[in-house]
Amino acid sequence: MNEVIQGLGSWSLQLDGCPRETLDALLYFGHVAIVPGRVAPAQYGDQLLTMARYVGVLTKRDDEEDRTAIAGQGMELWLGDGDDKGEIFESPLSINGQTFANSIRAILGSGTAVVEGTLHSVPGTYTGRHQWESRRKALAYVCSTFGAEYRVNGNGTLDAGTQAQLYAATPTCVIVRKGAEGRDLALTGLPGEMELSRDVEDFTTRVVLLAEGEGAATATGAANIASNPYLDLRGQPVKRTRLVSESGTVTGNAQARAQLQLNRFVGTRNALRLSTEDFEIRGSFRPGDMVYVYDPDAGLYDLDNEVTFRGQRINPIALRSVEASWPVVEGMTVAYRHQSGTWLDLTDYVRWETGSTAVGVGELGRSLTSTGFEPVGPRPIPDSTIPGAVPWVLPFQSAVYMDAEGNTRASMLLVWDLPLNADGSTILDGHHYEIAYGVSPATEWETAYAPWGELQAVIGDLSPGVVYDFRIRAVDTSANAGAWSVTESALAEADTIPPSTPAPPVVAASLIAIQITHTLGKVSGGTFNLELDLDHLEVHVGSSSGFAPDATTLRGKVAANAGMIQAEIAAVGTVPEPDTTLRHVKVIAVDRSGNRSPASNAASVTALLIDNAHISDLSVSKVTAGTVSSNWILGANIGTAASGQRVELNATGLHGYNAGGAELVTLSNTGTFTLRSAASGSRVQLDASGLRIFSGTTEVVSLLAGGSFALRSATSGTRVELDIANGLRIFSGSTQLVSLSPSGSFFLRSGVAPSARAEMDAAGIRMYSAGNAELVNISASGSFLLRSQTSGSRIEIDLNGIRGYNSGGSQTFSLSANSGDLDMVGRLTSTVNSSSKRLVINPTFGADPEIRLYENSFDYHYWTSYVASANTMQIGSAPGGANRKGALTMDGVQVALALGPAGSSNIDFGIKIVDAGWLDFFGKLGAPGSGGAFTRGSVQFPAGTTGSIGYGFTFTGGDAIVVATMFNVGGPHGVTLSGRGNGGFSFSTTEGVPGVTYEIQFFTWKQ
Repeated sequence: MNEVIQGLGSWSLQLDGCPRETLDALLYFGHVAIVPGRVAPAQYGDQLLTMARYVGVLTKRDDEEDRTAIAGQGMELWLGDGDDKGEIFESPLSINGQTFANSIRAILGSGTAVVEGTLHSVPGTYTGRHQWESRRKALAYVCSTFGAEYRVNGNGTLDAGTQAQLYAATPTCVIVRKGAEGRDLALTGLPGEMELSRDVEDFTTRVVLLAEGEGAATATGAANIASNPYLDLRGQPVKRTRLVSESGTVTGNAQARAQLQLNRFVGTRNALRLSTEDFEIRGSFRPGDMVYVYDPDAGLYDLDNEVTFRGQRINPIALRSVEASWPVVEGMTVAYRHQSGTWLDLTDYVRWETGSTAVGVGELGRSLTSTGFEPVGPRPIPDSTIPGAVPWVLPFQSAVYMDAEGNTRASMLLVWDLPLNADGSTILDGHHYEIAYGVSPATEWETAYAPWGELQAVIGDLSPGVVYDFRIRAVDTSANAGAWSVTESALAEADTIPPSTPAPPVVAASLIAIQITHTLGKVSGGTFNLELDLDHLEVHVGSSSGFAPDATTLRGKVAANAGMIQAEIAAVGTVPEPDTTLRHVKVIAVDRSGNRSPASNAASVTALLIDNAHISDLSVSKVTAGTVSSNWILGANIGTAASGQRVELNATGLHGYNAGGAELVTLSNTGTFTLRSAASGSRVQLDASGLRIFSGTTEVVSLLAGGSFALRSATSGTRVELDIANGLRIFSGSTQLVSLSPSGSFFLRSGVAPSARAEMDAAGIRMYSAGNAELVNISASGSFLLRSQTSGSRIEIDLNGIRGYNSGGSQTFSLSANSGDLDMVGRLTSTVNSSSKRLVINPTFGADPEIRLYENSFDYHYWTSYVASANTMQIGSAPGGANRKGALTMDGVQVALALGPAGSSNIDFGIKIVDAGWLDFFGKLGAPGSGGAFTRGSVQFPAGTTGSIGYGFTFTGGDAIVVATMFNVGGPHGVTLSGRGNGGFSFSTTEGVPGVTYEIQFFTWKQ
């Protein structure tokens, strides 16, 4: 298991003897959990995701004949993998001035495998734009901008915050050299072997960051080192400027990003790797926590930091643990979570690992780090170069080794030269080499990888003495893969490693042979621990304990192999040795390649048994023997007793009797036989006629040699019967519920009339209610009837269609199968949410048909025949919050387009067209404003006055024509227009000025 902070990590397991149904359930993208201690996965369920020391995603399976290997990566895979595959932001995600927590939430989004866990508060705000990148890459960018980190937990939640908020800032563990381990109240000492690596290869004094934009419009940010401790050849401060290209960084973040990048490279790179036998370090620390490291000889100390450990004062340096690699050992629980949420326990099938735990402290190893920088220059820069073919350096070198399982394996050292691009240019963007290999002639290939910069690789786990094919190609940082190299074949080194010296055998001898027993253990101790490539044991016999085995001492070979070692089956064999003197036996282990081990120590033996002898006459009073093979007894009767319960063997055969003397077993020399468990009553009886079983005196099972049979669970009442004549019958009491006849006829029923029941026979399927009413009838002829009940509120389906009825028995819904007509009484709505936009048909039950389009709870538009007048249709809009509605009303004699009071058929303003040819206007004719085409009005004047009338607006686009008349005067008066304009008119009266109040009415339209 490999854990890396803010990294994918990796894991792998070997399974042996796993049942096929379990292997078939191990689907890709399921989850494997490693839990300290032994627990029952089915009992704990998804609690294991938080209990586990490690949870990973299954992405790889290798199946071989005797084992299955599964592997994958950590939970961070759900955010994006090493190739940035995952949930990609194809549409831009813009974040403007958001807090750290809200920025992380925006990137996580919804509907993802990883959900929000604990998002801590980090000072500052973030503005940025993300597109064409995975959530993992976006999260890493935002967190680094804030100086924060994130962590994906085993249960798929994401925590984010500063290092101190996510991990232990105060060390509780001190890493020391072996011999100084231990524990006190405050600190745990973790012993091991240390490897310290320091360098300044990435040391930088200035960072210039190229942000968004191109050419002269590129935004930049810069940061300089505060204190430079290094000098060049001339005594001047060392100058190392790093150009960083981040085209996705907005202008406002350029300066801060430059400083963050500089902070990564201002000091030495300190990487410490610790190898420890302590497999379970989780109780001491986990990757991400701060730990103390103390090794004065390696310069790992800090005089400004003093702690007391086991009664001594030490000055350890505080470093951060960044990675850990540990084996899965016996005592742990390994469980698999299926996509359905069920858990499988794999613990019994895991091949437990050995070895030490490796801990990385300080900084990640170079193979685990990546700057993530873009190429510096105009952006984007499409990579059009393709790596050329990689040339091999021949011949390859091979060696053999013994793996942890005791199998002899071979390795191959492959060497190659640095390739060029296909166009002959130097490769500047190489990323790695891909090596494929397989048994020659290879049709199936396995793949290994080597980092760019390496020109050799060792391929292990090969079968000795087998020819393999190898090919290689180069891959650049843009994932452009070159052509495969020439395929080269090489013979893996043959097995030359002999087995370990075996332990001496356990021996026993007769006058003519020696029997050996060997538990397949090594001379150093233990049993069944010889190497698994063992093939057999050579057995050598000599006259002294110091004899040297050779071809003359070889007496035979005894089979011994991996299956016997794994199953812990001892090797047992007999070799001929016709000698009665003291003999000495040694064994030599031989593997499948013929390699012979040194001889074991000698085991001595003297003949004790007589295998065979020719005795002409023997008189004995008693013979005690394990096996008697002879014609000693002829025409005799052999019995275990003279009477009562006994077994007798005589000339007629074998006979067995019970305590009462009744013969229960007869095996006759004529071929007939009888076996019975009792002489009478309940019994099982087997004889030449067949098998019979009795319950009391009743025969319940009969399997006859002639082929007929009868089986029944009882003779009467509730029972099951199976026989050749009637088939299968099932009874409840005296009522037959099931009949499956050999003729093909059948019936099944759950009860009898008049109870609620289901029936099935050749005619079809029928279901009845408790009142014996038929509710379902599916006929074999194709007709059918389904109804929820026989009366009242119900649904019916048959060949005619679908019908619904209300509680009074009236039909409310009908869908005809013949015509396709749909008849409905009641309301049809597109949603049950009464406050959302929706379509409702027949909203008012029992009224005329109506269709409504709701905007919300109150406002709607409608089309209805539900109006005051019969044979009338209306289309309208009725806002619930307004006091008016607009409507178009039509019938056979008139059409009206009007605005009127809500809930009323009256017209306040509008137009009505009637069949007599009239056009009626309601309200003011025209509308205030320059857009009016006509207007009309009425103005009162006091007695003895004349004057002018204004429209309140001005006509445009033509001359206004006015018609005016006078009302409410005692005598005849006329009106003369004395002035006319587009904004109004003036007038005089032809009969003089009226002496009473009068009214001028006018109609004006635009010419």
